[in-house]
Order: sequence, then C-alpha cells, then structure tokens
Amino acid sequence: MSLWMAGSDGVPLTRGGWTFFLPDYDARYSEEFREELIDSAFAAIDGTLARRVRRSRHAETWLDHFDQVGGLDAYFKVLDPIRGLNRVRSILKRRRAVHVAAISEHLRADGIGVPEILLLGAERHGGREIIVTSRVDGFNLVRHLKRATLASRRVVLRALGAEIARLHRAGYLHGDLTPYNIFVTGLAPPQFVFIDHERTRRTILSRFERPRMRNLVQLGHLEVAGVTNTDRMRVWCGYSAAFPRRRHRLERRRVAAMLAARMALEREDAVAARASASLGQRREASGN
Repeated sequence: MSLWMAGSDGVPLTRGGWTFFLPDYDARYSEEFREELIDSAFAAIDGTLARRVRRSRHAETWLDHFDQVGGLDAYFKVLDPIRGLNRVRSILKRRRAVHVAAISEHLRADGIGVPEILLLGAERHGGREIIVTSRVDGFNLVRHLKRATLASRRVVLRALGAEIARLHRAGYLHGDLTPYNIFVTGLAPPQFVFIDHERTRRTILSRFERPRMRNLVQLGHLEVAGVTNTDRMRVWCGYSAAFPRRRHRLERRRVAAMLAARMALEREDAVAARASASLGQRREASGN
C-alpha cells in the first residue's frame, strides 16, 4: 500500500515521540477527522480512551466512535514492544504496523476481505506501535453461528472453507486464524473479512500441506458453543474441494488428529488454571 506521511508539505507527522502515517487510497476523510483520529490514538496509547475492548498477550485494543464521518467506529490496537529473542529477530524485519498495511493491500488486491486501515503509528523510542482500522460490518464467526439457522450455518461453513482455500492458493498463511478473527459480512453469497494480520505472511510455505493444516487447526481448536465436529468437517469439505483429490482422506485424518491433540492440551491447561485459581482463593480465605 502506498502511504503518505501526514502534512500537506510531505513532512512526517511526529508528535509526542510518535510518527504517524495515513493511507492515501481514500480521500473521504477530512483533515479535521484525521486530527481527531490522532487525538484518539494518543488516548488509546495512554489508556484513557473510553472503551477498552480486550487485552491480549501482545496488544491492547480500544474502540471509539466518530459522529462527524457518518457514525464510523474505529478500533485502536496498541502493540506492545517486542521483547526477548523476538526483538533480535525483528531487527531485519519491517515494523509490524507497516507489515499489516502492506499485507492488507496485497490481500485486498487478491480479492480477500480485510479491514480498512485509517492510521498507523510507531513510537520512535520504546517499540510500541498502533494500528487503527474501521469497524467491520457483520459479526465475527462465533457470534454469527450462534444466531444462524441450521441451513445458513451449513452454507456459511462450506463457503468459509472455500475462502480459506482461496487464501492459501493465493500464497498466504494467516498468523492467527481463529473464529474471532473472521467476520461474516454477507450471506447471498457468504462473504468474509479476515482481521489481525500482524503475523499473516505471503510465503512459499502456503504450498505445503502441514503449514496449511496448522491454519485449519487454529480455526477449529476453539470449543465454540453449538459447533460440532460435523460443522468442522463442513469447513474441511469446502476447503478440500479447491485442492487435488488424491489425498483428501489422509489429510482429513491428519487434521482431525492435530485438532484432537490441540483441544486436549487446551482442556488440560484450562483445568490446571481453574485448579490454581481455586487454590489461591482458598489460601486467601484462610489467611495463608
């Protein structure tokens, strides 16, 4: 994606130790809105924006609303500094926010749905970054499946499998392909938007079976209420139809085995976490 640095004279916009970039492919937004966007970005960076959406291991996400541009909702994702060995590895890589902008443009050019980027920012000293995107219409896959009829669920899951196959055939591997990072934005026919692309890559590895299978395991390992193994196989059927048929049964068994192992491990982790929390509560109650 072509990016221009804020300022009509082309001078980079640096403020408060941050440098901000804005995409040039959309001229719908005024300079006043962009200034308000940056003000909200600083509120998210400082942790004072009105609504915090979630806190993950590597980032904090906030939501803000802008009446002056048709009631637009924007997500502000503040990325933590890279730590440890990953910091050494990142020296030869471009900034995460810039990577998201570039990979999003490639995905969009290949017809894959991605959120619109409104603003990017990088801290000059400290390592934090921020990515601001517009809110995606529709619902994430988890919420959609809870609301959908049985017939609609079947159609959407098969179409999702085909869309993931299209993603892989175009040369991409999503870095975190969970149901919460897939939005259903249309039903006739089903349409999807993929979010959170900090670790999405366009790579030759997409040609190989095992990396692709890992993406499918990421999608299926979460135990979503009402989603059965049959539903997961519907995704697989939609996916496998896009590839040569000679190894479908073997790959399906391999995906099922990987999925079962991943879910079993997560159940063990969940049980251990609950036991640890219960023990801590008992100790606190006893005063030890």
